Amino acid sequence: MVSMRAVFVIGALVIGASVAAEESQKLRWGVGGGFVSSPRPYVDAKSKTFPIPVVNFRYQRWFVQGIRGGYELLSTPKWNVSSFAQARFQGLEPEDSPFLEGMERRRTSMDGGVEVVYRGRPVGFRAAALTDVLGKSNGQDFNAQAVTGAPLGKRLLVLAGFGPRWQSARFVDYYYGVGIEEATSMRPAYEGQGTLSWDLAFSAIYRPLPRWSLFALWNRTTFGEGIRQSPTVDRDAISSFVLFVTRDF
Repeated sequence: MVSMRAVFVIGALVIGASVAAEESQKLRWGVGGGFVSSPRPYVDAKSKTFPIPVVNFRYQRWFVQGIRGGYELLSTPKWNVSSFAQARFQGLEPEDSPFLEGMERRRTSMDGGVEVVYRGRPVGFRAAALTDVLGKSNGQDFNAQAVTGAPLGKRLLVLAGFGPRWQSARFVDYYYGVGIEEATSMRPAYEGQGTLSWDLAFSAIYRPLPRWSLFALWNRTTFGEGIRQSPTVDRDAISSFVLFVTRDF
């Protein structure tokens, strides 16, 4: 699977949702699709571009946003607190590159957690605490972003976000560690440590028609030392681009 895939898709959905002025208690839903273009940080692993379906659903406090769904614990014009579960597509496939041959597959999983969103002007923020609920990595992911933006006319909104992402030692070891039985002369054993990375995101929401939305997101993650030191990783940062269109009903 493509490394960091869930991070970029979820980032797009969260930033887009955080600018909503109010939530309707009526049934709201929409469908759409698009694509993600993203490199993977592993040695000699090539970038991939793949399609993504988008399904949005909201009824009272229940919601589904793409690959995640949950329940709003608090919803006001300024604050939103949600409990949710989401798919994590991050993983490692030994066949992705010759360098990874002999590695065990790192499998996809599902995270559960809580997110807090503050819709402030000129700057708001979002913060989320996640933990692996399927027992793949048994790790945790804590992230936060300051988000600011401005409308350009009546149909276009441009946003920017920046903030830290801390991933636990178990998380880093599962996705970037090298076990003793996996070690080679070119790939020494490595035990992952908890690390702090940084996310930078620029996004735009364009509404050409009342029920149609076009969303674009560019995201760059600069890895912390615990990931950069892994012998399976050959870069300090990766960037991704997401583009999708949706129609509301």
